[in-house]
Amino acid sequence: MAALPRRWPPGGEAFAPAVLWSAARARDPERELRDALRARLGADVALYASGREAMRVAVAWLADRSGRSEIAVPAYTCFSVPASVVAAGLRVRLVDVTLEGRIDPASVAALPLERIAALVVTNLFGVPELVASLRTQLAAAGVALIDDAAQALGARAPDGPVGARGDLGVLSFGRGKPLGALGGGAVVGAMGAATGTRSQRPRRGAALALALAYGAALQPSVFRWLAAIPSLHIGETSFDPRFARGPIDGASLCLAAAAVTQLERRAEARARRAHALADAIAARSAFSALRVDPGSTGVYPRLALVAPSAVARERAIESLRDLGASGMYPSSLDRVEALRPHLVEARECPAARDLAARLLTLPVHRTLQDAERDRVLRTLEDLS
Repeated sequence: MAALPRRWPPGGEAFAPAVLWSAARARDPERELRDALRARLGADVALYASGREAMRVAVAWLADRSGRSEIAVPAYTCFSVPASVVAAGLRVRLVDVTLEGRIDPASVAALPLERIAALVVTNLFGVPELVASLRTQLAAAGVALIDDAAQALGARAPDGPVGARGDLGVLSFGRGKPLGALGGGAVVGAMGAATGTRSQRPRRGAALALALAYGAALQPSVFRWLAAIPSLHIGETSFDPRFARGPIDGASLCLAAAAVTQLERRAEARARRAHALADAIAARSAFSALRVDPGSTGVYPRLALVAPSAVARERAIESLRDLGASGMYPSSLDRVEALRPHLVEARECPAARDLAARLLTLPVHRTLQDAERDRVLRTLEDLS
């Protein structure tokens, strides 16, 4: 049997030895994690089993407070966002986006805001959206804003840290996230004691075992085999409102409390690599990167690119798949059949469809060296 080529993962980084040491020695990881996030975001957090569970709790609380049953969601985003809304027993109303992946103001202006409990801003790929004017518009209609920082914890905009600029924020500590702890999530903001949940007891041994296994799985010589196993569904995105409820797992709690101490350092390193790669791509190809506005900082768990055409995007992914190139979400949300029964209306979102057809992501982790970077640049140049 022919040997499989080495394959780089699309995102994620192994835990540093200092993080493993800290995870093994943490006395009160829940308090340490809460304190660290409060210091960065200026607000309290409630910890949950995942980012999806945190989003479910957040939208349910806002819907109950407002007496409204609709949640507005960008038409191009992670499928977990509408899945959380459906899991909360609410209806999804789609909002079209721009080709930069940001909420389209014209689409918001057309919404029946009097029916909507909240709008979710997802800050895709660690690039913060500007929300100050949007929040003012929504507040006038009694609509809450959820600042989703699942992909953007550590990013900042002129109006504040991402995750803390809305009525509530949502964090995820899953694989490949800016604060990756192999699970867990949080709601940022005051929801009241009734929504709190007690975290599980710390599982320091399990945290070390999971972290070491994860680090091994990220090695290109290992990841190639894992990606070839269909039952693992690596790289697949599906709409599924069924997920674990309740508190954060004790192992993820230990890892998150330890990893948060390196959040800024790792984010700055990824941003430097992302900016350098984005500049080189812009100089040599017709592919364009999603980048931050002046005065903002991003965290770039991956570098997102918009291809000049859908054909160029597909060829780029095929040529660079072994280097971690990914198509991310397989479609805009208006084309997800399983979601259709839960939509307020079956409206088309043409810009989101165009973005889904042309967007791809590249890894920015430190294991990619000059040779791989040069191959990326040559490939995109040839496809332009």
